Amino acid sequence: MRARTTWLLFVLASGMVGAVMIGVTWALLRLDASGISVQKDALREELVRLSLWRMDSVITPLLSREIAEAGLDVGDDPLPNGVHARFVIRPGKTDATIETVGPVDLATEVALMKMIAGRNPVETLLAVENATREVEGTYRNAKRGVDGDFRDSQQVRNANEYAKRVASVQDNFYNSSLGNPTFAANQIDAQNDGRDDGVPAGVPPTVGEVPMAILEMMRPLWWGDQLVMLRRARDGGGERIDGVWLDWTAVHGILQGEIVDLLPDATLVPLHGDVVGDDARRLATLPVGLEPGYVEFPPHPRSRPLRIAIGAAWVFVVVAVGAVALLLRGSLALSERRAAFVSAVTHELRTPLTTFRMYTEMLSDGMVEEGKRAGYLSTLRREAERLGQLVENVLSYARIEADGGQAPGRVVEVLEVDALVERSADRLAERARAAGLELQLEIDASARALLVRVDVVAVEQILFNLVDNAAKYGATEAHPVIDVHVAAMGGTIEIGVRDFGPGVPEGERARVFEPFAKGVAHAAGTKPGVGLGLALSRRLAQQMGGRLELRAADRGAVFVLSLPVA
Repeated sequence: MRARTTWLLFVLASGMVGAVMIGVTWALLRLDASGISVQKDALREELVRLSLWRMDSVITPLLSREIAEAGLDVGDDPLPNGVHARFVIRPGKTDATIETVGPVDLATEVALMKMIAGRNPVETLLAVENATREVEGTYRNAKRGVDGDFRDSQQVRNANEYAKRVASVQDNFYNSSLGNPTFAANQIDAQNDGRDDGVPAGVPPTVGEVPMAILEMMRPLWWGDQLVMLRRARDGGGERIDGVWLDWTAVHGILQGEIVDLLPDATLVPLHGDVVGDDARRLATLPVGLEPGYVEFPPHPRSRPLRIAIGAAWVFVVVAVGAVALLLRGSLALSERRAAFVSAVTHELRTPLTTFRMYTEMLSDGMVEEGKRAGYLSTLRREAERLGQLVENVLSYARIEADGGQAPGRVVEVLEVDALVERSADRLAERARAAGLELQLEIDASARALLVRVDVVAVEQILFNLVDNAAKYGATEAHPVIDVHVAAMGGTIEIGVRDFGPGVPEGERARVFEPFAKGVAHAAGTKPGVGLGLALSRRLAQQMGGRLELRAADRGAVFVLSLPVA
């Protein structure tokens, strides 16, 4: 019950440690993943920012040229790549007049007429102005919240970035528009409120013989799926709309080709009507949004040290828990062995001591007849030998355990097998007779003259333990014999001790050489011994370079001691 309680507490403590480690690991990995995700998002936004600057920069020259030359007759110069046509719309009371400016083929002119038909360019321009004001309002709101809420910081950065790009583009467009004489004249007129040239203020200047004025900057917008640029102007014929029909397919190819190295899977999305779009992903030059698509990032180097550290921590915890488990198991096993040893030794000592006390009292009090005294003395001598063998086994095993498996003070000799066995034969035969058995000793002729280098005392102790074990557990009336057979097997000498008793049960064969394997229940029974004989014998055999094993037999038990030939 004590061992079960101890293991239950160990399992609970280990579970708590494991739960804490799992929680810490999950929190660290989640925090690391969050940090990596933030860095990836920041890198993605940086790639988007660079892509937007590139696209605005690459398309600005084309748009600046079109702004400067819109509404002007530049002769037969071919239109640049990215432009379908330039046109002028003159709204009338019932209809509008459409004029193309510059070289335009018939198919393009027909397509232009179909595109413009049914559309009110003035209303379109007003819608674009409203959208522009909405963008500016969003920007101002973001700027006001920069000191208020940290969550607005990304919005503010996006607004700042978009404002910078818009300012840069507007400067380029403004400078380009100065190249248009009508725009330049209009700017001069705006600055001459009350001129001294005889022309009243508010009257537009003239270019050649035609008074002209540009009323606003040119704005890009979508008519359906076609991209155009429009602005309002005024000349001698009244108010008009200057326009440029852009080739979106060509413009799209120019823009996407500029960022293919940064965002290979990016797509450009038209922003129709009053759609404002995300400032962080909106071009400043055109009503177009950028979708970055899939962005492949290299493996993040920061996660590897963290994972290594977490793995090392887990290994340390598992090793520590395993070490504690082994220590606990060893401690409990030692406690159980100690209890078994105390119980067995107490029983084994009590029996001969009781015999000593009773027989000596009877002999000293003259209660034993003269003819029976020899038998009493023989019993006392036998019990003394039994007690001496018990004490010798316990002390030998204790010395081996204390010296790490080595028994100190042993003397190694080289002698013939015949002489080695004969030195123990009388003692072994006497032990067999005491149990009512006959010892049959047989040495093969091929093994008699072989030399072995052994500890003679250790061999005698092993053989006596084997014979004593056979005398206690293998004695039968049907076959009262203990067979000791010595044979040469290659480079070893095998000494087999066999009895013809019930043998070792199959379930106990694996633990028959464990110390105190006899157990408390058997030690308290009729068979004497503490369960150290076989364990000690195997240790002694291993010290001499040999081995002791239990072999299968059709009847009884066969223990074989193998010793190397010198």
